[in-house]
Amino acid sequence: MGGYKIAGFQRVDDLLRELARTSARTVFVSGGTDFINNSLGENAELVIDLSQVGDLKFITDYGPEIRIGAGTTFATIAASPVIQAKACALAQAARQVGSVQIRNRATIGGNIASASPAGDSLPVLAAFNAAIHTAGPGGGRVLTLAEALCGLNANEVITEIVIPTPGESQSAFVKIGSRSQVTIARVSLAANLYLATDKKKIIDGKAALGAIGKMPVCPLKLEQFFYRRAVDADFAADLALLLGEIVDEMIAGRASHPYKKSAVKGLAYDLTGLLFDACNQN
Repeated sequence: MGGYKIAGFQRVDDLLRELARTSARTVFVSGGTDFINNSLGENAELVIDLSQVGDLKFITDYGPEIRIGAGTTFATIAASPVIQAKACALAQAARQVGSVQIRNRATIGGNIASASPAGDSLPVLAAFNAAIHTAGPGGGRVLTLAEALCGLNANEVITEIVIPTPGESQSAFVKIGSRSQVTIARVSLAANLYLATDKKKIIDGKAALGAIGKMPVCPLKLEQFFYRRAVDADFAADLALLLGEIVDEMIAGRASHPYKKSAVKGLAYDLTGLLFDACNQN
């Protein structure tokens, strides 16, 4: 793993110029939390360190959308008042990424690029219909999360994530793993709901399950469940039943099926508590 060169840049423009002229097999590193574990450097000829590119580190509130630089760390996202106010689920997910040390290094762009089925930010981005912006020698692209997770082009780098925030919503993220702290998700759940002004009925909503397949899934049944749904005493129980049915349909026959069916029902109650505690505080 020692035959590569390392390059670093402070501006995106300088990075793109290097990408346009190099023919080397290139690997990008930002936080670097997966670089050794995943042996990413074994076949690389050039490792580009993105951690010093200041243009990739920002959180900007534009009203109907939030833009997050791909180099923004999870520690920064977790502490952001903008994220907490307008995309609370992402702040909750950021706080559960690894350890404090990992959150200080790991970036949201890296979480997407590594495309781990257990990536904590991914169900949240799916539930918010986030757009993934990239740049490279072939120009810029705007991708859906699913498109980005299927793989980027050679020498293409994620530059920013755009989260639509057209109106006030309530969102939450929950996960379960093998332990209570510093755990990799065995199953996770994120939801983003728009409520009526009296907060007694859901106008619309979307949810995503993580660590069930290769990428987050947003079952149509969940959207239909949320649409015009009353916020009542049966909400959590009905959601748990539906999630169990969805897991049955998706992974029946897998060794993990019984565990995940039971776990996702518990997540339904955890998610409901977070969502409607937030409603009562607002």
